Amino acid sequence: MDADFQMEVKDRDEAERELGAGGGRGRTSRYEPIAQKWSEVGKDESIVLADLEKNDIQNLRNLLYRRFGKENVIVRSAKQDDDTFKAVIRSREGNEYLRDE
Repeated sequence: MDADFQMEVKDRDEAERELGAGGGRGRTSRYEPIAQKWSEVGKDESIVLADLEKNDIQNLRNLLYRRFGKENVIVRSAKQDDDTFKAVIRSREGNEYLRDE
C-alpha cells in the first residue's frame, strides 16, 4: 500500500505550537516571547527581567535550556527586597555553573 503523506520536519516546540494550546495546555506560551528574543540577541548581549516570581525563574530555565541547550545559555537570578526576583539571561561561558548530571 502506497500512501502519500504531507510531511515536514520541525523542532519539537514548533511542532507542538502547531497543535495549539491544547497540546501543551499553553504552559510555555507565557515565556515564548523571551525565548524568541533570546534567539535574536547577539552572543555578547543579555536579557534582564524584573518583577518575576520564583516559579517564573524555573519555568524560564526549563524552556531556555530545553530549547537552546543548557551548555549554551544561563539564567541567573536574585531575590529583590520586595520579594520579587530579577533574572539575567546570557550566554554560558565554558562550563560556568554547569552541574554534573
